[in-house]
Amino acid sequence: MPPPRSGDVLLEARSITAMITPSPPHIPVIILELEDGREFTLYNVPFEIVQALNRLEENEEISAFGQRETLFDVLADLHSFIEELGKHLEHVVIDEIDYTTFLYTAKVSFNLNGLYMIRRMVPSHAIFLARLFKKPIYVSKRLVDEQEEYERRSHEEEEEEDLQP
Repeated sequence: MPPPRSGDVLLEARSITAMITPSPPHIPVIILELEDGREFTLYNVPFEIVQALNRLEENEEISAFGQRETLFDVLADLHSFIEELGKHLEHVVIDEIDYTTFLYTAKVSFNLNGLYMIRRMVPSHAIFLARLFKKPIYVSKRLVDEQEEYERRSHEEEEEEDLQP
């Protein structure tokens, strides 16, 4: 069931790419391709989330001898044991930003037999849960618009600095 519509338009993520940016500085990012064709990027996400999301997408198991596993690896490997959690998870909505820290917040909705519970989470962790259980992810259009405007301004400022003698 999609999240209830409020005054904020929510865009569904159609695909997710978790990667380390190819050019320096190498930054772990999650890029959500949205239903309107735009992208929403989460920067500086934990590296282990990038690895775990990529393992989920590739159905890859942990096989490197001696490699330490993360909580995300364990959750993915024990997927069948935590299916009950997935049955109650409905969707993830990224719709908040703290303008003092510039950190986003995701709301994860659970339906506990008619009783709805919403938990505020770190977006990358919420995205991992949604991907683990194949649940929809939504992003506030307002946040996407704000991110695009911020990136446009930053790009213009960089160009102006490059023109300075």
